[in-house]
Amino acid sequence: MTHNDHQGHIQSVVSKPKALSLFTGAGGLDIGFHRMGFDIVACVEVEPIFCKTLESNRGRYFSEDCKIICADIRHLEPAELHIESVDVIVGGPPCQSFSAAGRRAGGVTGISDIRGSLFEHYCRFVQHFKPQAFIFENVRGILQGNKGRDWQEILSQFESLGYSLFYKVLDAADYGVPQHRERLILVGVNKSSFLFPRPTHGPDSLDKTAYITAYEAISDLQPENEPIYDYGGKYGKLLQEVPPGMNYHYFTKELGYPQPIFAWRSRFSDFLYKADPDKPTKTIVARLGKYSGPFHWKSRKFTLAEFKRLQSFPDDYEFAGSLSEQLRQIGNSVAPKFADALAAALKKQLFEPHHVVELLSEHYHLSFDRRKSTKAKSTRHTRQSIADELLPSLFAPEASYTNLERNITPTRCTQDTSIVYFLYISSKKRILLKENALPEGAFRFEMKRQNEDLYIDIAKHKHLSFLPTPTIEYTLKFTCPIGDGIRQIVCSLHTDTGLDIPVAWDAIELGLQAYSNYHSLMDVYGHFTEPHPIFSLTCSVKNLQHDAVIRFAEYFSHFEQTMSAFPAQKLKQIMGEQGSFDFLSTVRSLRQLRFDVRVHETNLTIPQGMFRCCYPFTLSYDKQVSVSWKEREYGNHSLVF
Repeated sequence: MTHNDHQGHIQSVVSKPKALSLFTGAGGLDIGFHRMGFDIVACVEVEPIFCKTLESNRGRYFSEDCKIICADIRHLEPAELHIESVDVIVGGPPCQSFSAAGRRAGGVTGISDIRGSLFEHYCRFVQHFKPQAFIFENVRGILQGNKGRDWQEILSQFESLGYSLFYKVLDAADYGVPQHRERLILVGVNKSSFLFPRPTHGPDSLDKTAYITAYEAISDLQPENEPIYDYGGKYGKLLQEVPPGMNYHYFTKELGYPQPIFAWRSRFSDFLYKADPDKPTKTIVARLGKYSGPFHWKSRKFTLAEFKRLQSFPDDYEFAGSLSEQLRQIGNSVAPKFADALAAALKKQLFEPHHVVELLSEHYHLSFDRRKSTKAKSTRHTRQSIADELLPSLFAPEASYTNLERNITPTRCTQDTSIVYFLYISSKKRILLKENALPEGAFRFEMKRQNEDLYIDIAKHKHLSFLPTPTIEYTLKFTCPIGDGIRQIVCSLHTDTGLDIPVAWDAIELGLQAYSNYHSLMDVYGHFTEPHPIFSLTCSVKNLQHDAVIRFAEYFSHFEQTMSAFPAQKLKQIMGEQGSFDFLSTVRSLRQLRFDVRVHETNLTIPQGMFRCCYPFTLSYDKQVSVSWKEREYGNHSLVF
């Protein structure tokens, strides 16, 4: 290199706009800014494993002297970075409190969640450094958090810093990423205008360039003559039948499946989702459940190398940690190729006017948003009947018994068949009992099919004789016949205590499994945040009307009661309790019975001293209430009254 070349090189380095990265994660956003000529002077990230990833890529996708600061931003002062000035701040605070994953866990907690309030610390750094611009990235759900109030609060705080604000929802697939990934991008600039980058792919691109497909992105990584895999587990065998580009909806009545296994919208859209090789995939998430897609079209999980391509990471980008930690980093990241487009648009409008990049007009309405409101109707598919042997397993009739062995061989039920099970439950195993050797505490289950009705009788008695009148009776009427024509399930529970209510719901679920292809009550009701029940429910209490648990079960058998949160006093009223009432202790007891009752200790969206029963039924024994309980300070709130 000549002296003049060296001087020119120094000048180009010095003139690079300086960028500070907050909530860096694995560095997806930073890769794009680095490639577009920005100098990432520091990255702030709280997770040590993410910081190891950043360290391992320094010198290739970050400058050698980039500071990797592993710290909690809440306890970090801007001056501690020892950086005089920056031109741009980029980053996206954790999005779980606004995301679909957050809804699954119990609702959008928004800025009331510590993760949702981290934007305040982003503001604090912007206020300190006063950059020419900042880019704030998050999930689309941030716009709807707490009916839009959270977003207005976020905008208000950013506006108070003196920047002109511009925001838009963009899809990464429009910018050459082989994945549909919608993200809210907020840009603040110290000038009066900013335009977002025009898509380089899809219908909004200038030359209508086709999307990058999943197969196109990973074609050279595919083994020759790869077989279609037999994916294991409860729902694994269904995966082979799912056509590429579809999910569990394939097995619903609405799409013409002859013996439906799931109700429409009873699961989240990534459940059994199989990628279409000829299209971009749906969004890759950070935590992949056993049946969470995208799955490869060969009915397997994508490999790490394939996931990197689908998220547009360079092949040589190194991730630290175990496989699950690496996949979490990929799923949490901004797609680097999408970041390229954002960085290019910012560079052209603030730092290098001659930089070549196409921009959108101010009010351009992107096609993917238009498509959301005009989805084409799904066509029905001609299929052969499913040869499914999803046979029922028996269940635990007492909520405290968990992790029990399934050691009873079930029998497929046919029309007009009466089945009686005798069983005894211990904390370790389940035993099918002979009728002449029944210990006290056994339950008798009798299921009988009569034309379009399924009748279930359950008795708990020293001699297992049915009481003349059932204690409580549940009637489920289906909007359309299930299985081979069942329209109604009637379950009668004969007992002397409301503590046996879970047995009734376990038996109903067994009936679903035995007489139809549905696996669980969730499959015919839906998730409590987006319920789509395909049945109506009637609860008739014949005896023990004053039993507290039976009163609770009857009240929440009405679907509308599961939609709202109620004050603690309402729980006392429902259960007919007199005298002193310990609210949280009662909630814990109900949760042990597998009623999905949630309070502030389980969901921040529920105010202190309030509760919500999420379902009209108890959860199955192998799906216990999964939301953890976290003790919180109540201040002056009295929870014993």
